Amino acid sequence: IVIAFKDYKMVKGIMGSKWIGFAHFKTLFSSPSFFEVMRNTILISIYRIVFGFPAPIILALLLNEVRSTKYKKLVQTVSYLPHFMSWVGIGGIIKELLSPQRGIVNYIIQLLGGKQIYFLIDPAWFRSILIISGIWQGVGWGSIIYLATIAGIDIEMYEAAIIDGANRLKQALYITIPMLYPVITVLLILNIGNILNAGFDQIFNLYTPPVY
Repeated sequence: IVIAFKDYKMVKGIMGSKWIGFAHFKTLFSSPSFFEVMRNTILISIYRIVFGFPAPIILALLLNEVRSTKYKKLVQTVSYLPHFMSWVGIGGIIKELLSPQRGIVNYIIQLLGGKQIYFLIDPAWFRSILIISGIWQGVGWGSIIYLATIAGIDIEMYEAAIIDGANRLKQALYITIPMLYPVITVLLILNIGNILNAGFDQIFNLYTPPVY
């Protein structure tokens, strides 16, 4: 917090650096693109919350219904992998997949009779690509805490529900999801508190001059 009001120099340290008051804030707010940048940041973050936040919950609920242990572990491992990749690597993969000349996505579009789409240089598509690629990168890792919560639910609750005639869907709706509410609430609050962080690494590795 103090650094925001100082002309910070690493050699002088936080306390030794010159106090400049609101100079950085004046520079920020007087920038011609400030309001556009702020608008895009908030908009992208809202999209992440609306579309990205439920994704790990849905994946955890689906994995909980899988009875084959081997298949469940395989899906979990595959869904975790993107989390351990840098956005440099993921950005390269996405650019190849969406390439108008050699990308598999455009290849399928053309097979279905459509025209090539220049995804990464079209502002209309850029936010959607950010959200979808963000979900792909984080959905597996984000589901871990929900799966851990589900594993801690008393099995007797499910047994009682089965005796009462509840099918798998009703067990999920009336037992699993309500038991997840406390964790969902905490993580949602943390996500909202992080709304001014739209993911610099991801955007920096995906954007191009036409979408600046």
